[in-house]
Amino acid sequence: MTALYQIIKQLILPPSCIFVLLLASFILSLIRFKRLGRVMLGLSILLFYLLSISPTADLLLAPLESGHSTITAKQLPRTGTLVVLGGGAFATADLPASSRLTQGSIQRLLEAVRLYHLMDQPKIVISGGSGNPFVKVSEAEIMRELLLNLRIPKKRIVIESESRNTYENATAVQRLKLTRPLILITTAAHMDRSLRVFRALKMKPLPAPCDFKVHKREHDPLRFFPSAGALANSNAAIYEYLGTWWYALTGKF
Repeated sequence: MTALYQIIKQLILPPSCIFVLLLASFILSLIRFKRLGRVMLGLSILLFYLLSISPTADLLLAPLESGHSTITAKQLPRTGTLVVLGGGAFATADLPASSRLTQGSIQRLLEAVRLYHLMDQPKIVISGGSGNPFVKVSEAEIMRELLLNLRIPKKRIVIESESRNTYENATAVQRLKLTRPLILITTAAHMDRSLRVFRALKMKPLPAPCDFKVHKREHDPLRFFPSAGALANSNAAIYEYLGTWWYALTGKF
């Protein structure tokens, strides 16, 4: 079921969904439905362009990132537990930890290190196994390795490496006996859904978002040129909207 879910998810999200539309338009153009094929081709090109430019990506991400600001030293308690959600990793054991983690995972760890030094040496809990059923990799273990490289003491790090998604992250953290309050660290666009899951499980963590993607760049015509980064940001935003809808539909919060 998990493998099927991941395949369907990839087909729904860009750029796979755009590829499917292009393929369908090509097939239709070869048979009797040439006009419909041309219409679908035009829609595919328009969708690709819109999702690949920064104004669209920022428009999609802004509502997700605007709910919570970066936590400051004044807002931090002196004691508590930093809870870091895994953000992806690669199964390439011959590379250093910094090269085996996605940008999202690295940004979350850097925020955890920043907050760690502002507090009285709190525990850092890293939650995350592998979100890809076809790849055996422990996000939490690789993230721990990078924290050790950054001179965080081993005794201050706790890992949970079985969870595969946000809901399982939260339920796994719930089972741990942790010093409260919890400070939840994840990507800004992912924070709202994460908080709602944690709160539904009777945990009330302080939000500590990081890895903000929306940056004001007024009067920059280059923003209207397609880029891989903008397409990735649009993908991330659509993923969060679909994830929130799915979690609400299935009673996760």
